[in-house]
Amino acid sequence: MGLGSACQLMGVWPLLAPAAHGVISSIAAFWIYAGVTLALAGRKIPSLAQSAPIEDAALPTLTVIAAARDEAARVEGAARSLLAQDYPGIQVAVVDDRSVDGTGTILDHLAAQDPRLRVHHARTLPEGWLGKSHALALAAAEAKTDWLLFTDGDVTFAPDAARRAVSLALAEGADHLAVAPGLIVHGIGEAAFTGYFVVMFHLSQQPWRARDPKSPAAVGIGAFNLVRREAYERAGGHERIRFEMIDDLALGKSLKRSGARQLFAIDGGCVRARWQEGVGGLIRGVEKNAFAILRYNVALGVLAVMSQLLVSATPLAGLLLPGVATKGMAIAAWMGVGLAYRAAFWNGRYRWLQALLMPLGGLLFAYAILRSIVLAVARGGIYWRGTFYSLEALKRGTARSAQ
Repeated sequence: MGLGSACQLMGVWPLLAPAAHGVISSIAAFWIYAGVTLALAGRKIPSLAQSAPIEDAALPTLTVIAAARDEAARVEGAARSLLAQDYPGIQVAVVDDRSVDGTGTILDHLAAQDPRLRVHHARTLPEGWLGKSHALALAAAEAKTDWLLFTDGDVTFAPDAARRAVSLALAEGADHLAVAPGLIVHGIGEAAFTGYFVVMFHLSQQPWRARDPKSPAAVGIGAFNLVRREAYERAGGHERIRFEMIDDLALGKSLKRSGARQLFAIDGGCVRARWQEGVGGLIRGVEKNAFAILRYNVALGVLAVMSQLLVSATPLAGLLLPGVATKGMAIAAWMGVGLAYRAAFWNGRYRWLQALLMPLGGLLFAYAILRSIVLAVARGGIYWRGTFYSLEALKRGTARSAQ
């Protein structure tokens, strides 16, 4: 800020100060609330690392089901980690969802080496289905086990992940266990984006409340959805949510509505996922989800973008504005930010730098939401992984799954 601009600002500051104080104090209150809420919630969330594995004889039968589309670079490592599970009689089913790279060939080669791996090749996509839901439904229809564990074709498990997860679900009497994976992050840009996303996801979804049958909160995580077969079928499976863009959350909501007992846990080092490559990849990764979670409502989307900009930019702006009171409120906001980030990273992979980069993360996330809305409206739908889905069809699918 130049000297002239600073003088001009100081001249009008007495007029702007009351409104600025109101905004900054409100944002400070938001971040303090966020930090306290997440810190208290962290005490209620179990970890796979802390669950007591039960003996082989007491374990129910289990099939791990993964969907993979154009994951040639990572699918082999993910599939091998599933086959390496310390779980008696485990079955693994991976669906090659219309891949155009070497995904299918890699999976066929692995299946020839290990008969526990069953590979499904989804060559076409039926009308009225989204690709991932169709892929998971294909494998689930053939699985005959007591429990199903849905995951993605690029997620890697520690050898005891499945045993610990099933043991935890049984101990807690849960029908559905969703586990937040540890995210593999490279670079400052990815750290800023993922840190902000993790905090906002937990604040907006409050997944720890899903275990309360009286709470409307539900949870679903694509990297790790462990479901009792009986509960899955009672909820209508993936057929019920076949045209929901955010299939994991939709499955969680469908299960909750049908009476399934839900539980949210952290991975405790047992589940790792590389969400997307680079900041550009992360922004494109939000492309299909951001507008969908807003139920394709443009007005709500604009409000969401403005809200993200406000809560992320205000703490920094408050430090730059004149006045002790203003700076004090900004410092209080930053204290809330630090607490919220520290509390949200329950898996222990917190980086203090991610909290300092909060304004950048908020800016990138707001841009990702805005981009998702603009592209969907301009195209009249969402183009995702080689398939176009019209907004009208997506809205109908969303309405149907909510019934």
